[in-house]
Amino acid sequence: MMADGGNVSAGSKGAAVILRVPTRNRRGRRSNNKPRRLHAKAIKRILDRETGDLVGWLYEWNTGELVPRWKTEAWANVVYV
Repeated sequence: MMADGGNVSAGSKGAAVILRVPTRNRRGRRSNNKPRRLHAKAIKRILDRETGDLVGWLYEWNTGELVPRWKTEAWANVVYV
């Protein structure tokens, strides 16, 4: 489970990033004061610690959240470069 809104399924082919849909109040406004995820940029590469192979990228959202994006499946033994 990732911080606030992302989940990567380790058993699936490709990374599944699940974003939460914000709840709305009666007037149609967002009920929480958190900013929405609008855009992200890759800030680091994620490499397998043993082989050095590229296994994903670390993205930073406009909200400041850091979320990994895996090429195939989630890895545990990694290095961020």
